[in-house]
Amino acid sequence: MATDKTSTSRVRVSPNLWMGLAVFLGYVAVMFVMWTVMDTDYEAVQDTQQNALEGIVIPVAVGAAFLVVATSLLGWWAPALREKTRNLPKWLLIVPILFTVGGAMSLGGADFGALELTHILTIGAGVLLVGFSEELVSRGILLTGARGTVGEIASWFITCLMFGLLHVINIAFGAPVSSTGFQILAAFLAGSTFYISRRVTGTLVVPMLMHALWDWGSLVNKATGEAPTVMTVAGLGATIGQLAMYLSLILVLFVAFRYDLDGNRKSKKKAETVTD
Repeated sequence: MATDKTSTSRVRVSPNLWMGLAVFLGYVAVMFVMWTVMDTDYEAVQDTQQNALEGIVIPVAVGAAFLVVATSLLGWWAPALREKTRNLPKWLLIVPILFTVGGAMSLGGADFGALELTHILTIGAGVLLVGFSEELVSRGILLTGARGTVGEIASWFITCLMFGLLHVINIAFGAPVSSTGFQILAAFLAGSTFYISRRVTGTLVVPMLMHALWDWGSLVNKATGEAPTVMTVAGLGATIGQLAMYLSLILVLFVAFRYDLDGNRKSKKKAETVTD
């Protein structure tokens, strides 16, 4: 059991891993049903404004509504959206800063002239919903539940793993198995970036916006039909973002876990205890 549990003073259901997983799987089920109803081709969701509306905006909006209801019924809004305090050293802000710079360069370097403004804005609305929903379900609800049952290291691992596995359903809607495997790995790494960003800023809103910006750049570039190289602004931005992901994993393992959720540095012996 975790020794540093999420406060339950204002919750209706005591945070636990199984409830967090149930909501997570419920969200996956909602997305599966919506993509089936909308006859979504995952590989083409960004190609046209209509595709973005039917493949991203509408399905994810329904998923977001499900999460809003679930979080409200559980009474988990406070622990899901914010830490008790900013509990990591301020210098770790380098992680969200680097990732955000990479995402901004990726988006800013896209060929906007190749797309209608309404198309770009529709993708933007869709990724805002994605950022809200995927962060709320992973590093909001699931993290809150995990913290109520297991230690912080296990909570981090479970949320990153499930965030990666969230993308498995893409295969059922046309995504190649090989690229999906890479996407799962990239999502696991990005999970560490968003995890650190939540703890160092004290709020889930920052990872939500970072997630949305990254996806916006990725999808707009994909919609233009271009494959940015490292010699382009967009490609360099993508590289910076990827480097931030690898850096995040290192910093989580060797720095973040040395601090508890109150921001206190643990003793060396306690920091090395996997179960916290």
